[in-house]
Amino acid sequence: MMPINFQAAMKESLLEAPEEREAIRRWQVEGDRAALEVLLRSHARQAWSLASRWSDNPAHLEDLAAEGMIGLIRAADSFDLDQDVRFSTYAAWWVMNGISSAVARIKSVIDVPSRALVEMRSGKLTDEDHAMVQMAMQGIVALDAPVGDGTLSLLDALVSAERNPEEEAAAESLHLAQQDLIARALNVLNDDEAEVIRRRRLQAVPDSLDDVADAMRMSRDKLRQVERRALTRLRRVLLENGFHRTMLN
Repeated sequence: MMPINFQAAMKESLLEAPEEREAIRRWQVEGDRAALEVLLRSHARQAWSLASRWSDNPAHLEDLAAEGMIGLIRAADSFDLDQDVRFSTYAAWWVMNGISSAVARIKSVIDVPSRALVEMRSGKLTDEDHAMVQMAMQGIVALDAPVGDGTLSLLDALVSAERNPEEEAAAESLHLAQQDLIARALNVLNDDEAEVIRRRRLQAVPDSLDDVADAMRMSRDKLRQVERRALTRLRRVLLENGFHRTMLN
């Protein structure tokens, strides 16, 4: 597969749902690399878009996008054609996992938020903040270092907590993908295991061990065994379907 840069990714046309599913089928069943390339080119903008949330350094951005493309390949390998979900929704977890894992290896790419650079170049920062950003860019100080009383960092002061529309859409897509994966994972559990997980792990206010044990007419020790077994099975299924290990800690 030929590499694809940002400009080319933005120009690629999106596949219709039947087209993307046919491309996935041809890749999974026939090993058709041409079909895989069509699928990846159509969704390359997803990898670049998510990568751009972490860095505006061209070299690092390219590395992160490449990790996102690997996530797309893994998503194509494991996508279930029986599920009524678009590929971009399912692939979002794989792409984000690949990129977020890669960030740890090139941590310097997020020392200086892109907003801070824009405001510095447009003259919107105070002299003190301007100097701090320049120091961070030169590797003299990290923006996540504590300042003042230690409760805030320079990063806290320079980064807006509000999401932009693209981040809102990505967050919603990830939330839907998470719900779908958890629902699919619960299907591998028996009735008792699924009930315990729902009541003890998936509610905003989990039921107590005693309440669940009474409702299910089993001892506390038995309930603990069921819960441990269910969590082990659930963890395995989630990891197989796109969750990163750090999300399950």
